[in-house]
Amino acid sequence: MQSKNKNDQPKETPAWLRILKGFFRFLGRGLVTVLSVIIISGCIIGCVLATVILGMVDDADELDLDQLELSYTTIIYTKDSETGVFEEDTKLYGESGKLIWADYDEFPKYLIDATVAAEDKRFWQHQGVDFARTIQATLGFLTGGDMGGGSTITQQLIKNVTGEKDVRIDRKVKEIFNALALEKKYSKEQILEAYLNVIALGYNTCGVQAAANMYYNKDVSELTLNECVGLVAITNNPSIYEPFGHPENNKTRREYIYGEMLEVGYIDKAEYDVLINEDIVTSKGQITGKESGKYTSWFIDYLIDDVIAGLMDEYGWDKKTAEYNLYNGGYRIYATVDNRIQNIAEEYYEDVDNFERVLNKEQPDSAFVCLNFNGEVVAIVGGKGEKTGSRLFNIAAHGQRHIGSTIKPISSYALALENDLITFSTVITDEPIYKAGETEGSTTFKTDWPVNYYAGYLGDVTVDTAVQKSINTIPVKLVTLLTPRTVFDFLTQKLHISTLIDTGTNNDVAVAPMALGSFTYGVSPIELAGAYQMIGNGGLYIKPHSYTLVLDSEGAVVLKADTAPERVLSSETSTILNKLCQRVVYGPEGTGRTANIPGYTVAGKTGSASDNTDLWFVGMTPQYLGVVWLGYSEGMKEIIYQTYPTPKIWKAIMADVMVGEDPNVTFPVSNNVVSAAYCTVSGDLAGAACTTTATGWYKKDNMPGTCTACYGGGSLSGIFEDEGDEPGVVVIG
Repeated sequence: MQSKNKNDQPKETPAWLRILKGFFRFLGRGLVTVLSVIIISGCIIGCVLATVILGMVDDADELDLDQLELSYTTIIYTKDSETGVFEEDTKLYGESGKLIWADYDEFPKYLIDATVAAEDKRFWQHQGVDFARTIQATLGFLTGGDMGGGSTITQQLIKNVTGEKDVRIDRKVKEIFNALALEKKYSKEQILEAYLNVIALGYNTCGVQAAANMYYNKDVSELTLNECVGLVAITNNPSIYEPFGHPENNKTRREYIYGEMLEVGYIDKAEYDVLINEDIVTSKGQITGKESGKYTSWFIDYLIDDVIAGLMDEYGWDKKTAEYNLYNGGYRIYATVDNRIQNIAEEYYEDVDNFERVLNKEQPDSAFVCLNFNGEVVAIVGGKGEKTGSRLFNIAAHGQRHIGSTIKPISSYALALENDLITFSTVITDEPIYKAGETEGSTTFKTDWPVNYYAGYLGDVTVDTAVQKSINTIPVKLVTLLTPRTVFDFLTQKLHISTLIDTGTNNDVAVAPMALGSFTYGVSPIELAGAYQMIGNGGLYIKPHSYTLVLDSEGAVVLKADTAPERVLSSETSTILNKLCQRVVYGPEGTGRTANIPGYTVAGKTGSASDNTDLWFVGMTPQYLGVVWLGYSEGMKEIIYQTYPTPKIWKAIMADVMVGEDPNVTFPVSNNVVSAAYCTVSGDLAGAACTTTATGWYKKDNMPGTCTACYGGGSLSGIFEDEGDEPGVVVIG
């Protein structure tokens, strides 16, 4: 009841009380407002956090451990020559070849125990995340520490695979969800196998198998307990604990791990007392492993370069990017090599005593390449002697050498036959084109030119004889008639010889290089082999290739070799060229007679660059085409020999290659080509009066006439009789 004064009037509330009441009312309203804001903000923040966390769950990376090995390892498959089935041959590993996958059952129990004790003691119990350690690490971070020490083996695997190692709350939360998901999908053994195969162990080496090779020169399955712990010790910080450079640090870390193993119960006190006083013996070994020992094959070298070039061309990558993707892309490469032939060639080349010594004090180098007539490289050797490294310079694939007379069948004779300018037996005069002292353009000839290796001229000869004896003057006449530009375009555009040039003062669009093979830069043995295919397969060019398919780990096509045949000569011309090249081996004056393999048909062509700096033989059987080069890898030095060596080398290899091949298989012969007897004097078809004849091969629509010269009433017919005629320009379609 309100008090009253003596006049019964209500007592007035003091001012200070009114002010106090107003303050508390204001404070109450303010607290309610603030509390409301906090509640509403909390709801909003909670919703946002929930959304973020749910998003992290949705975005959790589903690592596919089944594909992890494949993602690192590129596998080369080769075909079994007997069954025709592709089988795994060689593996190329990521990290510059320093990752070698090992299966879980290859790991010693010591290695597994040491890893769990050192990195994640409750690994076998938790579900991917050790929440006690995670909370402890998080509190350390919030109080100024860091988040280290909270990651399980599963979480470390995720970091190693994804490369996400930033110290951030959001990344850690995402990692936790990833780890939980990973453990639901895979067993502990699968996770531990993956972890031990991808951890960094120093010197750019990943995985315990490669590290065991490097530090102990052992397979991981052969490691002792002490050696296993020595590897696990490295994982904490490879730059500090690797045993080559920091043996004391490694020992200190090993002692810590032994203590952890003792605590968990993996070793007892007696074992602990022995181990902490035990040293490890390192033995620097090669990072090879059981499967990568074949890596030094000349063919594998060439295949790697070929695939890298294909990736650069197909995807526009630079070399570094293409090489990285090859080694780390988990590719499946289906190679063309025939390991039987490759082994024959490599074994021959490894023993330098197999090569007949030339008269030079320093013996020349050599290279060899073999194709089938589908353009597949079945064997390649890039140099003499034992091959001691990988990715070495391969002369057969990348050398550029002057090809000498081996150019004749693929340039002058091929185009002259194709355009019906000559036949198998056309008579042409072997004579100098320029006499000593004559001038052509800016060149004054000091001697008669061109010269032949037999230092003279034979007068009238048939094309058959000219090819057998490798006469120089006849191709010069033919190239002059055809024009050097026509020949150049055929070699570069049809036969895809890439190193010829048509610019500059001393370019290759000239009679001498197009007729006699002395180019500005030269040609590689493999490109020469590619050009010769048309003589053995009916007139087709197929780009030489070392693989047919490259797939990724999921089976999608990464690269597909260009195996489409391109017709570059008629089958008629190819047949006649082949018969002429057989005469090089079987003819009485053939320069390649030592290449004869009894029981098999062989065609071929010898070649010598100027001053005998490069010696060649290109030989063919109906199944294979092989190229042998002999010369000095550096500089142009004359090779002095007693007997021409390259056909002998070719025969020594190819005779073994042909063992088991059907001797009844023949080169393709066009139905529009016929054989006929011709007069060796006139080159025309033999008549009754002709006393010396031989067999030639002719297109049905370009047969010579019947000889009249032997009756005494005619003269030899030839395409170069009228010196006053200007040579015609032949257009090659």
